[in-house]
Amino acid sequence: MNRMILIMMCLCPLIITPQVEAFDLFSFKVGGGYIPEGSLPGGIVKADIGPLSPFAEFFRKNSTTTVNIGANILLIKIPVLLLKPYLGAGGGISRSSAGNRTKVRGLITGVGGADLKLTESLHVFGQAKYLYTYGSGRFIIREVALQAGLVFWVGL
Repeated sequence: MNRMILIMMCLCPLIITPQVEAFDLFSFKVGGGYIPEGSLPGGIVKADIGPLSPFAEFFRKNSTTTVNIGANILLIKIPVLLLKPYLGAGGGISRSSAGNRTKVRGLITGVGGADLKLTESLHVFGQAKYLYTYGSGRFIIREVALQAGLVFWVGL
């Protein structure tokens, strides 16, 4: 009896969960980013591994350079024919520096965007990301970043 329950517990997710195509399992994204109001263009590198989306990004605003490293959990990911919109939230660490002063703070992010299919293995993405760092003072961040770039799908 216990063996039958164990087998059913293992098979149930396979039956209930919709099948995910191989290219949905892993993608690598590289692109640029911009924060309105005085920012120079920055860059972003990220990956989508199932619902987990680790990222590293940088930007420069008002002589302050900021590097963010963290991860988002993609809560909503709806595949449509050529477009795949997504929403997520996450966090990480933000390091800001200007001159000889540096500050490291906790980071909270919210992200929304979409991937547009060009070929089977190449897509483009566009997203808006809200950045919020803990604390107060000179190096706090409360900004919306607009980011876009290329997506390389890898079937693992």
